[in-house]
Amino acid sequence: MNFAVLPLWLFLTALMIAPQLWFGPVLDLRVDYLVYPLWLAVLTARGRLPEVFRFTALDWALAAQLGWFLLSHVVNGGSDIGAAQLSDYAKWFLLYRLLVASIDTPQNLQRAALVFVAMALVLTVEGVQHKLSDQGLGWAHQPFAWTDPSAAAIGLDSRTRWVGIFDGPGVFCVIYTVALPFALASLTRAYSMGVRLFAFTAVVPGLLLAIYYTGSRGGMLTALAITGGFVASRFKLSLKKLVLFAVLGVAVLGLAPSYLTSTKDESHSAQNRVTVWANGLTMAGNNPLFGVGKGNFKLHTGTLIAHNSGLEILGETGFPGLFLWFAVLYLAVKQVAERWFQATDQRERELLLAIGLSLIGYFISSLFVTLEYETYYCLLAMAGCVRNWSERSASLTRRDLFILLGLMALFVGGFRAFVMSYW
Repeated sequence: MNFAVLPLWLFLTALMIAPQLWFGPVLDLRVDYLVYPLWLAVLTARGRLPEVFRFTALDWALAAQLGWFLLSHVVNGGSDIGAAQLSDYAKWFLLYRLLVASIDTPQNLQRAALVFVAMALVLTVEGVQHKLSDQGLGWAHQPFAWTDPSAAAIGLDSRTRWVGIFDGPGVFCVIYTVALPFALASLTRAYSMGVRLFAFTAVVPGLLLAIYYTGSRGGMLTALAITGGFVASRFKLSLKKLVLFAVLGVAVLGLAPSYLTSTKDESHSAQNRVTVWANGLTMAGNNPLFGVGKGNFKLHTGTLIAHNSGLEILGETGFPGLFLWFAVLYLAVKQVAERWFQATDQRERELLLAIGLSLIGYFISSLFVTLEYETYYCLLAMAGCVRNWSERSASLTRRDLFILLGLMALFVGGFRAFVMSYW
């Protein structure tokens, strides 16, 4: 095991496998008291501790986002939930900085990606075993999640889930969709025949099966988008062909079972989701600058989350909060894209493409479930660390600002139009 990514192995084991939540010998162990000091010690031993404090545009955007969330919290009087969430955001920012400082070469970035895939494969075994279990219980003795009767049309009479922050099918599925682009990258000629064969026969099919077993509609659509993006990347497609490819994808989706395409279901899950989306838009309309305050979504709706990261941030922190959220994701993708054009090593280029697809996939998933969790900050760090061996760091130009404002307008306008036409 490489010394540089040792802390990441320990951190993601605690986050994703989470033995401290269900495995007797380490039950209730406070792993954060162990991982973070160890991480700092490793960085000190490698002489990279000063890198924790070297900020780029992406780092400043994340810091500004945290600052704006804090301001919205204070302006709106604060709440216990908001204070707890701000504490989480501060911890995630530290996680991001530690990981960026740790990954100093393309080889270490490759090793970090391997950690994600390894964790996902372990939970792929867990998810498949859970689905096939006679007792209907997983490794942590967790039962199946709820399922909509229409899911029976595609053979889903039960849906897998995990524990901790992944105790819902939607967020559990994200583990698999995050790993999927890296598994797909392993199918390319940048890797040995043995790796490609293993990825083709076991890793990719296993992840797709695990995604299916969660029954997450957003997860399945994300997997379809990631796979489509990967296939499109194999060809030099013009803008016209990309548009045609997208239209064909929508047409194929129209042939999918109603469970995947219907916006209304018997359990009213989709209807309730649209209701909280409307609530988020109303909050921002009533207070476009500061929203209702970070963590106050439940105080206004009775529901803790909006099932949409962007709309939740918009409702709680206003349009500046949403702008910073978009800016962070945009800068991460831009950093990866700029390095992709610089890189000459084929394996690095495939890895960078996988990170970009994973970030885009994460955004698509965030349209259906709130995903402000550690996994997102790890992905951001995998993009942010690229500056460590790039010619320059990505920054926001005037053109980028106009693009961001356009993306925000499409996001808010699109959801507002959908909500208004829904009933």
